[in-house]
Amino acid sequence: MKKLILPGLVVYFLLSGLGLFLRSGSTSPFFIPYLVGLLVLIAIAFSLSLFSSRTVPRPVYIGFGIIAMNLLIQLSGGGNSPVIPAYFLLAALAAFYLTPRYAFASIAAILGIEAGNLLMTGTTNTAAWLKYGGFALTLAGVTGMLIPITRRIRKEAHRAHEKYERLLADAEAMDPLAAGKRLSAMAKEDRQAANVSAAVEREGAFKGLIDIISGMVPAHTYAVFLADRDDGQFFLRAIRSTSAFLSAVGKTTVIPGTGLIGICAEKNRPQYLSDVVIPARSLGYYTRDIPVRSFLALPIPHGDSNIGILVVDSLERDAFSDALQDALTRFIPFFSQIIEKIRITQELDVKAKNFATLHEMSEVLSSSLDIGDILKNLSKQIRSVIACEFCAFVLYDGTSNEAVITTLEGYDPRFEGSRFPVDEKSAILSHMLKQWRDRSVYGQYHFPDMRDRGREVGLFPVKELRRPLRSLYGRPLVAREKFIGAFFLGSFQPNAFSEHERHLIDTLMNQVALVIDNTKLHEDIRNMARTDGLTGLLNHRTFMEKLHEESVRSGREPRPFSLLLADIDYFKKINDTYGHPVGDIALKHVAGILRETGRGADFVARYGGEEFAVGMVNTDKRGAQQMAERVRKTIEKTVVTAARIEIRLTISVGIASFPEDTRTMGDLLVMADQALYEAKRSGRNRVCTREEIRDLECAPLRAGGAG
Repeated sequence: MKKLILPGLVVYFLLSGLGLFLRSGSTSPFFIPYLVGLLVLIAIAFSLSLFSSRTVPRPVYIGFGIIAMNLLIQLSGGGNSPVIPAYFLLAALAAFYLTPRYAFASIAAILGIEAGNLLMTGTTNTAAWLKYGGFALTLAGVTGMLIPITRRIRKEAHRAHEKYERLLADAEAMDPLAAGKRLSAMAKEDRQAANVSAAVEREGAFKGLIDIISGMVPAHTYAVFLADRDDGQFFLRAIRSTSAFLSAVGKTTVIPGTGLIGICAEKNRPQYLSDVVIPARSLGYYTRDIPVRSFLALPIPHGDSNIGILVVDSLERDAFSDALQDALTRFIPFFSQIIEKIRITQELDVKAKNFATLHEMSEVLSSSLDIGDILKNLSKQIRSVIACEFCAFVLYDGTSNEAVITTLEGYDPRFEGSRFPVDEKSAILSHMLKQWRDRSVYGQYHFPDMRDRGREVGLFPVKELRRPLRSLYGRPLVAREKFIGAFFLGSFQPNAFSEHERHLIDTLMNQVALVIDNTKLHEDIRNMARTDGLTGLLNHRTFMEKLHEESVRSGREPRPFSLLLADIDYFKKINDTYGHPVGDIALKHVAGILRETGRGADFVARYGGEEFAVGMVNTDKRGAQQMAERVRKTIEKTVVTAARIEIRLTISVGIASFPEDTRTMGDLLVMADQALYEAKRSGRNRVCTREEIRDLECAPLRAGGAG
């Protein structure tokens, strides 16, 4: 039967275009067979859709509509028919239900049929064809505008339906104490699924109780209001009635002390009216005035508080006798037990998820010894759990009293590593630090709704980092009696961070502070092993390791590299004349100049005694000479002051470069040492390169400094 539909549809399109009934109309001898055949095809299509697994495509139904519309237009005046605008309705249906290709094909079919009708009638009137052209353009334009609009509507509806189905499926499978809970369990969708699960369970339990009550206590409406939020209001959570004019479950609220239900909630005792005289809409759960005559509200207590209200009403006067009221009262503990059971279940669910989340995030805390990597990975996980626009860690440098923006999630990452004075540039951070200094206390900084003051909050002194925040959460990081820094969450939405989310982050930040402190301690120990204790520069061993790394790298990707060896002139004389403490001051003075003059990629070391080494990455001989001369002149012009002693220093520098002086990185150190020896031999306070060494073949290799 399905094979008849498409060929039949094509035949009827052709017959419609031929204008079969334009002249004779319903008096044509072909009219009845034509109409019967069309109705048979439509009946076959509908029967297949209703009673068979083989569905009929939607374009077929639109096609039948076009043919039927054309038949109606032919019978009611042709080109002057008042029914012609109904084509726009068909175009809207095609745009909404069909793909763009089929929608425009439907419009083409309509225009083709109408053009065929004009040709079959022999119309030569220019006005008629202009009218047809205007109709064609308008119909195509309306369809073109409707297609993107209807596609977006369908897409949003499909997405909402999928989300709802997914939440229901997750809710059915939700087990708060199940093993294997992962971080995703704290995500917004999964929390929604847990809420749906609890709501479905509660609704089912209430429905069962109301079914039992209705068999014992006849009433017009049964309703349950619950105080399951912290704002003190009671929300309609279940209702059963023979009336159709009911308020929406979950959106209807009652404020304690307001109305009959509110009075019952506030006084925590039953309210019974045997003859109601107030309008039914004032009860709070009707949208129209119903002739309610009897009303009974019973509180649902739990301990000393009131957690809900059970309401029944009737259209009869004095419908609830003392016996019926007593029977209803006996059901109240069941409602209380259901509510308490679900509350405990949700609490266990939150605790189980919090525990699993903290456990998984703790794995991140122990995954690396680099603070930057730890905090960046942790920030990503926090944003996957808590809906927010940005997440930031700011660490405190007590030596300089500066804040270091260590991690920025949601912001431009190029500002990571930025430093700024705490006391001058960050109102919130400076307040945190002041509280810690004054009283050694700290806690959460929670601003649930800053309205239009979000940009004014002095969080970061960088213009690009100022955002119109509505919600802000801040938490100082403190460990072992030390202020380490702070953590911030921000959102463009008000009241974005719930109490249990803040509690989760608060617990997590205690661990984070300890990990940061331990990592810093580890870094300090590692730096002590890698640096010279007096100057703070790299020690000899670390310098040789870095030189080896550069040698290995040059084998893979050759690039210029220069090595500087510098020696303080007549340093032994300084020690002998003024003592070693003054000599130490001189060493630190030279080390500071080398450190400040070097670039970020260079590595500076105390090579031994009064001798220093600088590895200059991606620097040729000319660049190395310029840097060495700059250092030499700076040291020559400065005066070292120790107590009342003033000393002028000079240095000698030797330079060797790869690949200009040698193709083997291993020879570089020997050549730089030879160049330094030549600088010493030729008068000191000068820079000497490998090319400037005289009589290289006879130049002796030094065993130690030249003095």
